[in-house]
Amino acid sequence: MEATTDAVAQAEAAVELGIETLRGDIRDRILDNICRQMPCWTKMSEHEQRLMIGRCDEVAGKTVREAIKIVAHQGFDHLVVSTGKWTVKDGLKLEVGASGSVDDITKLAEHGAKPAVLVLAEPSVFFGQRADAVADKDQPDLPIDEDSEAEDGDEEGDEDDADRSPLPEPPARENRSRRTREPANA
Repeated sequence: MEATTDAVAQAEAAVELGIETLRGDIRDRILDNICRQMPCWTKMSEHEQRLMIGRCDEVAGKTVREAIKIVAHQGFDHLVVSTGKWTVKDGLKLEVGASGSVDDITKLAEHGAKPAVLVLAEPSVFFGQRADAVADKDQPDLPIDEDSEAEDGDEEGDEDDADRSPLPEPPARENRSRRTREPANA
């Protein structure tokens, strides 16, 4: 049990949470602390691992969105809006758009024409990542190109490659008469 706890602590220490990479950092922590610790991870195909990485990415994105809402709104009723036209004349006038859901309409109606605080928080600011999460390949890359380059390099100066044909020359045919077994020249 202590070995698992140590591995989790090491994985958490390896990935610091960053502002612009928050979603990717959370995804990596989920992968490192849960998925990659499971014995079945190495037995999964590359496709299955990619599906799992995608699910972790979705969970991390939802977590960031919800965390932004909690921190920005601190328990107050809130509407998710898009800012529209605004003007500066006798104060700031701003048009916003929001979904027409019953929940949003109810919140706005209950709040009425009272003052409100507009918090400008864009969750996508936190959706970066340090690097893509990579699934283990089902089969390793074949070193075909590396071997042929090494062999080609050893043969410098042996023969001129332009003189060599990849196919052997066909055997010389004797000219024989079709009617006899004697050579045609005889």
